[in-house]
Order: sequence, then structure tokens, then C-alpha cells
Amino acid sequence: MRVLIVDDDPGVGRLLRTVLERDGNEAVLAEDGEHGWRELTGAAPPQLLILDRMLPDMDGADLLARLRADARGADLPVLMLTAAVHASGDLADGTLTRVLAKPFDLADFRAALRDLRAG
Repeated sequence: MRVLIVDDDPGVGRLLRTVLERDGNEAVLAEDGEHGWRELTGAAPPQLLILDRMLPDMDGADLLARLRADARGADLPVLMLTAAVHASGDLADGTLTRVLAKPFDLADFRAALRDLRAG
């Protein structure tokens, strides 16, 4: 599975990429929303998006709204990572597939991925 990770924290991004690749996935890392958007709309779009809520150039919710407004991303499964779970209540409109609070346990991360794959 091709997975895009959009997270501005290099440590978190590298950790998630390592975990995903060890589990047999192809993982692409984007450090901000604009880089993530280019990956999302590029020639080889991901099958799953892992999105940090707080990015330096745009809010993760803004990137998600942009994605859902584009036909290419209307059904893409999204796992949002956030240090402020209460701030993700504004995403209760059905655009978000799953939220995982930071810091998170790798077992919880893998369980969320399994759920998203199962659909």
C-alpha cells in the first residue's frame, strides 16, 4: 500500500515511515501541506493519508477540506494525528476517517491502519 505521511516533525515522520516500510508498505514523507498536496495530486497518489493536524503552512483540516473537494481524494482514507484531540471536533462532518492522539502507542497506530485497510 502506498501511504503519504504529512507531518512537519522529522522524528515522527521518520518513525512512521520506518514502521510502515517494515510492515511492507511504500511510505512517502511530506514536511508541509503544500508538499503533501503535490504528492496527493501527483502521478502516483497514495492509497492512505496520515495527516498531522498542525502544519507550518496550513492547518491539516484545511488540507483535508481541499482534498475532499477534489474528486481524486473524495474517498481516500485519512488518519489524522493531533496533540489536540478536542480540536478535531470540527472534523465531525464525515471528511475524517480516523483520529489518533499524540503521543500514541505504535500498537494503536498499527491497529488504526488495520481498521482503515479493512474499510
